[in-house]
Amino acid sequence: MPTLDWIGKDKVVNHHQEVPYRVLEHKYGFTEKGDQKTETNSGNKIIHGDNLEALKSLLPEYEGKIDVIYIDPPYNTGNEKWVYNDNVNHPKIQKWLGEVVGKDGEDFTRHDKWLCMMYPRLKLLYKLLAEDGVIFISIDDNEQTHLTLMCDQIFGKTNSIGPIIQNKMNSKNDTANIQKNHEFIIVYRKNKRYKKNTTISSTIVNNTYKTKSILKEDDKHYFLNDYITTRGEGGILNARHNLGHTVYYNPTTKDKIAVCDYDIELAKTSNVLDEIYKTDLKLISKGYEIIRPPKVRGKLGCWTWSLDKINTQKEDLVVTGKKGSYGLKKRTFVKESEVFEENGKYYIRIYEEANSRSIIDFSTNEGTKALSEIMNMHGVFENPKNINMLEYLINLFPKKDTVVLDSFAGSGSTAEAVLKLNKKDNGKRNFILIELEDYANTITASRVKKVIRGYDFKGKQKEVLNEYSINITNLKRADKILKQFDEYKEDEQFSKVEITEKSGSIAIVGEKIISGRTEGIGGQFDFYELGKTIFKKDDNLNEKVGEQEIRNYIYYTETKTKLEREQTKDGKYLLDNYNQTGYYFYYEKDQLTTLEIDTLNIVIEPQEQYIIYADICLLDPEYMQKKNIIFKKIPRDITRF
Repeated sequence: MPTLDWIGKDKVVNHHQEVPYRVLEHKYGFTEKGDQKTETNSGNKIIHGDNLEALKSLLPEYEGKIDVIYIDPPYNTGNEKWVYNDNVNHPKIQKWLGEVVGKDGEDFTRHDKWLCMMYPRLKLLYKLLAEDGVIFISIDDNEQTHLTLMCDQIFGKTNSIGPIIQNKMNSKNDTANIQKNHEFIIVYRKNKRYKKNTTISSTIVNNTYKTKSILKEDDKHYFLNDYITTRGEGGILNARHNLGHTVYYNPTTKDKIAVCDYDIELAKTSNVLDEIYKTDLKLISKGYEIIRPPKVRGKLGCWTWSLDKINTQKEDLVVTGKKGSYGLKKRTFVKESEVFEENGKYYIRIYEEANSRSIIDFSTNEGTKALSEIMNMHGVFENPKNINMLEYLINLFPKKDTVVLDSFAGSGSTAEAVLKLNKKDNGKRNFILIELEDYANTITASRVKKVIRGYDFKGKQKEVLNEYSINITNLKRADKILKQFDEYKEDEQFSKVEITEKSGSIAIVGEKIISGRTEGIGGQFDFYELGKTIFKKDDNLNEKVGEQEIRNYIYYTETKTKLEREQTKDGKYLLDNYNQTGYYFYYEKDQLTTLEIDTLNIVIEPQEQYIIYADICLLDPEYMQKKNIIFKKIPRDITRF
């Protein structure tokens, strides 16, 4: 398989292991009632700090547990003014620190810097991703090929699902020869899964819903399925001669009776209606009318329901159409709890699963409009993501309790998408956002707060008032068009009226100032800053982080799982038991701890093996082997990861 090489690659392949582990410091929680000092424990997190360090800080709690990752990294266009700041300990890379990455022709290492920045972050994202998880990465032409090759190396080429092409729907003439109107969404899963006798099973499906109108009758709700006929070649009476029965329908009583009133043997070869069928005149005399299967491509048709099924389940059938062209549709009843009423009508959401589309249409302008409405700001973010697109991508993962991570959070669009999806389908998804810049609280978190609690908005709304093709007829009546334009300009409901030209037509466009309030959709989150490192520069433990953080760290390094067990007075030094092994952290902040016969009473629960951290060990090696005790010295034997 082809591999990607670049300047500095050999210096960053293990950089994610060299990044210092920092604890997360809780700053505040947020609920619909406002800020609070205590943690909400909602599972929703916004973290302010370098995403490389923040991703590492998430490992003890989330390694292998993130279901969906969406990131929108710098596209490296040369216009973003992003800075390479990863402190890789090598002179060749140290000279890059703090430098704004320039354009092609000005900065010949711009692609190398971008790859050096992305590689360790993708390595940590891979560790965080669940075994059945999926990662979406938005990118454009500048780095798409490099990113794909790098992801092939980290995730494996066989785990590539994408790309998905996003039609931006606002193309600009920003290239010399080809107008760009697309971006890429690179998609990878953690591990391929096979189904017997099929191709590789995809992790993602297009799990979307549509709203369907519901009818009500006798306090029961239902919707109508397709007709109980088929239009294919197999739906003709010659092929299915046992399904040609007539349904006699009484418009007054609404009764339906299926009768076999035709010659089954003759139906195998003939297509002459009067030759095959004999009408039941007794039923006709009682007010019944005839409903027979519609023709299929000029031939007599048939039903998909048997005679007995129609007669025993006729309450599930509804007659549609008018006399002489009646049809039969199946009636499907639904749970009352799934029906909702809107403007006096009843509806239900029907969920559908299918493969994701390879080309999706989501305007990048919509992301800008949404941010402008919520935050009343312009120009801070060049291309905030379309919320509907993020909802679509997240919903491709077929679970409603997913953990969604965005480590290039920007304005917080991903959190809004998660909250809106939960509102729509009663899901329990959680979001984790990471943002480096100082606006993590003032913009990212502030936006999420407004979405949760609701917000007042004021903005501009454009409306096409009239549109005209550019042709001779309209050129002759140009004076009338201009007069109409002047009349619209006098209309006080518009703050601005202008004439625009696009694709061979001109339009009179009015602009209104609109205002209102968007109701909150509920939710809560916790805000964190990156805190102190576990180890000081001299490799000793940084006791300022607190004993509990050290305990969490050690247990994770030993078991790769989160420490859930709470510390008790009787089990002060026990971390927890895992796979028949007891893990103990024999630690006192103000004194050295010694593991000896007299202190073995710290072991309170029998296990097959014990791993005990302490400052000193005086136990005899043979005794330790006999008792299955492994001693690890503090801090020397604490793993750095």
